[in-house]
Amino acid sequence: MIKISSEDMERLSKNLSEELEIYKQIRKLTEEQVELLDKDDIEAFNDSLTKREELIGKIKGLHQETDPLMQSYASLSESNGGKDSNIETHRKQIREIIEFCAKTNDSNIAVMREKTEKHTKKIDEQSAKRKGIGGYVQSVPNNPEMFDKKT
Repeated sequence: MIKISSEDMERLSKNLSEELEIYKQIRKLTEEQVELLDKDDIEAFNDSLTKREELIGKIKGLHQETDPLMQSYASLSESNGGKDSNIETHRKQIREIIEFCAKTNDSNIAVMREKTEKHTKKIDEQSAKRKGIGGYVQSVPNNPEMFDKKT
């Protein structure tokens, strides 16, 4: 029979609690990113992405300890059907946050693509205008006598 010590269960619960708090911070950043995109504040949006990446790094660090504990816990709960309500609650909340963030990120990516296309069109239009103005300037001779008929 597979066993997981009570200390390991406590450590697992503590780690999942820490992960949940980090995921809540990620959710908050994800919600802020929607607002920042609406405001076209790309610099703050990029800063927010950097903060989120740092939080994801912290989660990856926690996973190094949590994953083996989680495997032992999962094997134990499968073999005897017993699940810890605190651990299961944390897992459920983490899954919900991940689902929310994934959907919101997909939406943010679509918004960013739209904005990129819009800005690319503006840049292309400006470039075409400059080329037109450049062509006009080149076609007009730089000869002041043509305009000044005092002589």
